[in-house]
Amino acid sequence: MKRQFFLICFCIILFGCSKTEDGFNDANPDAVEKLIKKLVVIYDNESFSYTVNYDPDKKVTSISDGSSSAFLSYSTNNSLNSVTHKNETFNMSELYQAPYDAFDVGSVLEYDDKGNPILIEVYENGYGSEILLGEIIYDKNPNPFFYTLKAAGLIDVLDRVELNFGFSNPVISKARQLLPFNSIKSMIFRDYDGITRSEVHIDYDYDIDGYPKNAIVSYLSSTESGVYNIYYHYLE
Repeated sequence: MKRQFFLICFCIILFGCSKTEDGFNDANPDAVEKLIKKLVVIYDNESFSYTVNYDPDKKVTSISDGSSSAFLSYSTNNSLNSVTHKNETFNMSELYQAPYDAFDVGSVLEYDDKGNPILIEVYENGYGSEILLGEIIYDKNPNPFFYTLKAAGLIDVLDRVELNFGFSNPVISKARQLLPFNSIKSMIFRDYDGITRSEVHIDYDYDIDGYPKNAIVSYLSSTESGVYNIYYHYLE
């Protein structure tokens, strides 16, 4: 379930720009713009670092995990054009050609009044396995990744990518509708009998601007448990 949690978090956190920006600004009217420079993740006495590099105009040029890097390139109108990693290039235009199937991971059932997804359906072990209901609770603070995603051109990408949320009766939705505007505080996954199958809780230490300096991520299921420590460093 740990792998499933991080897959869902990736889908929620990473997938014109104005609609998404307006939603974020409405949810966080006093938000200060901050860009993530480095994330340090400590788990089971091991440390992993992820560094985001910027050009003088504060656009993301590359992301590195210390052993390899992904390089971002932009078109003449500053839209994200492609991402290159280990000599393989993925063009953003491929994302716009047809709706991506979201139903093989899950779907969003309910949003709060700020536009955050608060109730989702997910497959426990991939498409066709048991469906779990995920309840998501948020802090009032802004999503710390938002402006970094914007600096990478991904907010614009989200507003153009369509997801297919159904199989027999397809429902097409913009990928931006998966993006939370506030910090995730906890995620609890239950089966349809109401039995908790796994849960994740995140405790933040915020700076004066409401952005996390560090976070303690605790997860628990019937088969495993653990704690991650995440340290956030921002561009000066």
